Amino acid sequence: MARIRVPNTRLRALIEETDWTQGGLARAVNAVAAEAGTVLRYDRTTVAHWLAGSHPMPRVQPLACEALSRRCGRVITAEEAGFVSQDSVAFAQLASRDADGLVGLLHELSGSVPYRPARTRPASRAPATGPPSGAARTPSTRNSASLFFTRTLQSQGGGFARGTLRTYLAEAVAGQLRGARGQARQERYAEASQLALVLGRMYADDLRNGEAQHCYLRARELAVTAGNRELTVIALRTLSSQAYGLGHLRIADEVARAAVRTARDAPRAVRAFAQAQLAVTAAGRGERKDALRALSEAESGVGPVGPEEAGRHPFESYARADFEFQRGEALMALREAAEAVPAFEYALAARTPDDRRGAALTRLRLADVLLPLGRVDETRALERELANDGDDLRSAAVTQRKQDLRRSLSRFSGGPRAS
Repeated sequence: MARIRVPNTRLRALIEETDWTQGGLARAVNAVAAEAGTVLRYDRTTVAHWLAGSHPMPRVQPLACEALSRRCGRVITAEEAGFVSQDSVAFAQLASRDADGLVGLLHELSGSVPYRPARTRPASRAPATGPPSGAARTPSTRNSASLFFTRTLQSQGGGFARGTLRTYLAEAVAGQLRGARGQARQERYAEASQLALVLGRMYADDLRNGEAQHCYLRARELAVTAGNRELTVIALRTLSSQAYGLGHLRIADEVARAAVRTARDAPRAVRAFAQAQLAVTAAGRGERKDALRALSEAESGVGPVGPEEAGRHPFESYARADFEFQRGEALMALREAAEAVPAFEYALAARTPDDRRGAALTRLRLADVLLPLGRVDETRALERELANDGDDLRSAAVTQRKQDLRRSLSRFSGGPRAS
């Protein structure tokens, strides 16, 4: 017997509330899916089927709920949308787990996990942590797993060793968290926070922003539990960078300011890391004076360029190449493209030889700036450099942007790539 479908009156009411057409909802779901690294090509007929009583696939339901939540300005559950789903229940459980739920987090990072801007938004006050972390409470970074996986991300891309890091977190780190006490507990939580941040960056590099956001939020929780101010700042700043990259400027700016407030008593390099992001978000909001002031404050905490750069731990220093990249982003947001070019060129020159991913992304961003300025030959030269040293990176972010660059160059005579 054929199943009788019941029209979804709850979804119809929500569509009326949002003042969307059926096609409008379909496009919004496609956009949320893209943020989660999933390609959907829904149109009005898809939504018409939902209204008639069919349900979206389980992996799509949280994406549709997120699209509706953004439009309505409140959380829309699968039940309220007339869907049958376990995903929303799992998500609620994920948000309420304590730090010892690291294994549960890893098990749930699969499928299409939506990026949720509202979760990134900071509390009305900056998160409270203990006094600034000293060397006694900082994980042993010189030979730590976080250094190894960060270097792997830089040299190979986010898709290279992500499974290995997940296994290490689930089988080694989670067990250490459960049994740790006293100072050892703070050290283990701090190390777990670092590793969760690196895992999030790996997911983000694979354009899986929902999973990356989950990791960043868990990293912030672990840092607060450890009483580690530096890592709390780094997690907030990373959440801000992600929100900015996905176009959520207001939230990105709020989180950047929370990071700066939290960093007041942190080491100079951590304060610089937070200020550099504030420069970008302030520039994006048209606040030129604030952006330039933040850049000036950030530069005072940037490490020197030299042979010792490769030996510094990324969680203990702020590299000149990364700062110059941020300077270029801030100048671009201020619509000063010509001034941004030297910053991106300096960033590229300052990259360490092992930071192949960073160099590729810098070349791509520099190409984005040069091409609209009519500097086509220089752009083609950058594309050749990308082909010579970057085609083997396992980075979806690099791959996608290289494809975008080829399409942009194809509009000029001579084809997409100069020989």
